Amino acid sequence: MQIKSIIFMSLGLCLLLVVACKDSQTPLDLAPDTSQEYFPLEIGKYLIYTVDSVFYRENAEPDTVRLMVREEFTDTLRDNEGDLLYRVERSTKAEPTDPWEFSQVLAMKRTNTQAERIENNQRFISLTFPFRRNETWNGIGFNSDSLLVTVRGEVIEIYKDWESQYDEIFVSQTVNTFLFDSTVTVFHANSNNFIERRFNKEVYAKGVGLVVKEMSILDSQLSNAERVWPDDAEKGFTLRQTLIEHN
Repeated sequence: MQIKSIIFMSLGLCLLLVVACKDSQTPLDLAPDTSQEYFPLEIGKYLIYTVDSVFYRENAEPDTVRLMVREEFTDTLRDNEGDLLYRVERSTKAEPTDPWEFSQVLAMKRTNTQAERIENNQRFISLTFPFRRNETWNGIGFNSDSLLVTVRGEVIEIYKDWESQYDEIFVSQTVNTFLFDSTVTVFHANSNNFIERRFNKEVYAKGVGLVVKEMSILDSQLSNAERVWPDDAEKGFTLRQTLIEHN
């Protein structure tokens, strides 16, 4: 009897250990992936931003431009891959009391593995699913990193040295008057040397979408170890886009 009791006690202890281990893993194993909720797509949805830009040219004072930008989801269609594509109309104005003026059409789509934004006939991979901290991917999609873009009369390789990577995921963040319970931050570019600065940071909020975007695309011809960006830029721009209203 004593031996049987010891055997049963041992078996019981093993079962408890197995159950405990299983229970400790269950929340992670069964937790649903909510990554796609950070890139919501819905007809009638709109987001309004303030966009502050500064343009740099050699031997000229920086030119500062402030706009309000509205992006509204207006329609859907199917792309060549058969995926549902959302038409987004962008409008701008300089002052809050000004009427909105149509600016351009862009498109967005979301698959099981990534979120895409098509703008100026260029496709960008904004996010990949599920989120994994420090995961990297080619955020410029099928575009070449040597693609030349004309900005204020200056030709710039905007996408040079871009590599997308998640930084912070599932963290609360305050943007203007909004307190978002959960956001994800991605760097599409973050490189710096004596003659170039490439920086692109985006923040997405759960259930809302893009809430902050920051860019610094700056060039200089002469290498200088003591260069200070953006003060010493000879061409390029900086940009900060911040959400001020959404539905």
